[in-house]
Amino acid sequence: MKELGKRVLTAAIGIPVALFLFIYGGHPFAVALLIIAGYGMHEFYNMSKAKGFNPIANITIVLTMILGGYFYLVFTGSAAIPDNTFFFLLPTLIGTALLLTGLFKDKISAMADISISIGGIVYIALPLFSLIAIREFNHFSDINMEMGYFVLSMFVAIWVCDSAAYFIGKAIGKNKLFPIHSPKKTWEGAIAGFLFGAAAFVGFNMWLNPNLGLASSLVIGGIITIFCQVGDLVESHFKRDAGVKDSSNFFPGHGGFLDRFDGVIYVSPIVLMFLILMS
Repeated sequence: MKELGKRVLTAAIGIPVALFLFIYGGHPFAVALLIIAGYGMHEFYNMSKAKGFNPIANITIVLTMILGGYFYLVFTGSAAIPDNTFFFLLPTLIGTALLLTGLFKDKISAMADISISIGGIVYIALPLFSLIAIREFNHFSDINMEMGYFVLSMFVAIWVCDSAAYFIGKAIGKNKLFPIHSPKKTWEGAIAGFLFGAAAFVGFNMWLNPNLGLASSLVIGGIITIFCQVGDLVESHFKRDAGVKDSSNFFPGHGGFLDRFDGVIYVSPIVLMFLILMS
């Protein structure tokens, strides 16, 4: 099957599933995000293995998935927070557990491998847990928005930004954006991605969530379309260092989980922070 055919088939399956998850939310959305986080960490650790490192992959992923499930229960009010300090210490406790595990693991570089293991949590899992918090934001805030539509608008903005940056950059791009890590990206494409992606967010969100207001929509649209491109550059940096084209071939024609969600990973904590400041 040609590359374009693979892309179309993957999109034809993935888009309806994504729409259902955005709108329905709840357990299916949280489970999907946990799977994405877990497999994204797996890809990240495999890239590090290509560099000769030996992270504590399986234990880290399992502990992080448990943490993510607990966070979701707290976000939705299904689990009590024993203490605010304890709640925010949970990621640190996982790091402490990994340090202890490293004492009993053979053929490990204590500084490099344990740092990479913890880095997978910080770079991938915690930001994606922020997206779960965004989807469930109405449970702990009185903000008057339909968060399923808000998440949908976020993803539309990222998809439009990526597409505009690619096609317009390919058509008229001349000035390299960051040639050290991503030689095909151009300033022309990045600006087009910013403009079209921000406009897509404002249009969709003003239609689906008019209570947010134009000014806030413009700010959030700008945040999304700037930082999703930064997230793409960050992942390109990791891939170039590992010497791989894609993080995996899980999605035919589209690469791996990190390739599909690199922008979402970088954007989600920043958008969540903005929503908290707004509420």
